[in-house]
Amino acid sequence: MAIPDTTEALGVLLVLLPGFSCAYLVQRLVVRPKQTELDKVVEALLFSFLLYLAASPFFGYSLPLSWQRQATQGIAQYTFQLNWTYLAALAGLALVLGLLYSANLNNDWLLRPLRKIGVTHLTARSSIWNDAFYDIQSTYVLVQLKDGRSLIGFVRYYSDEAKDSSIFLEDAAWIVDAQGTQAEIKGPGILLTKNAGIESVSFLRSEKKKSGGKP
Repeated sequence: MAIPDTTEALGVLLVLLPGFSCAYLVQRLVVRPKQTELDKVVEALLFSFLLYLAASPFFGYSLPLSWQRQATQGIAQYTFQLNWTYLAALAGLALVLGLLYSANLNNDWLLRPLRKIGVTHLTARSSIWNDAFYDIQSTYVLVQLKDGRSLIGFVRYYSDEAKDSSIFLEDAAWIVDAQGTQAEIKGPGILLTKNAGIESVSFLRSEKKKSGGKP
C-alpha cells in the first residue's frame, strides 16, 4: 500500500535515529581527526546496521514501527504505531555501543594488539599529543618555551587538539637559572596557551610528592 511521504519520512528518521544518536555520543567523547559530513553519515549508518542486527532477532526481525491503513467513507487514513519496547532496547544498545566504542578509541584497545603483531603502526587517537598526555598520566613535566624560558609543574589539564597545544600546570614554578633554581608560582597553577609558544614538553620520572613539593 502507498504510504504518505510525510509518514514515510518520519519512519525513516525513527529507524536511523539510534545509529545517529550513537555516532553523536562518540563525537562528544572522543577526540578524532575532523570528519566530513559523508564520514559522519556513513558511520551513523553502520551503527544503525549493528544496532538492528543485535536487536531485531528478539523482535521477530521487524522494525520498531508499523502503519495500518483504514478507509472511512472512501478516505484513506493511516495509523502510525510504535513498538516502545523495541525503541527502548535500541536506545539502550546505542548508549552501550557508543560508550564501548568511545572507550576503545580513547584507550586504543583494538589497535594496541595489532601493533604488537606488526599489522599496523597507527594508534586510535588523533595525534601524538593525545597519545603522550593520555598514556603518561599523573606526572610532572618540564615545559620549554620558544622564548627560552622554562617551567616545571604537575599536568592537570591539556588541550584536546594538538594545534591548540595548551596545558594547565599545578604546583608550578619557573626555572630561573642554569642550576635549576625554581621560582614558585603562587596560586593554583598556570595555564599555558598556544600563544605561549611551547617548544617541548619533557615528562619527568618523579611522582608527585604528598607534601606537594616538586621533584
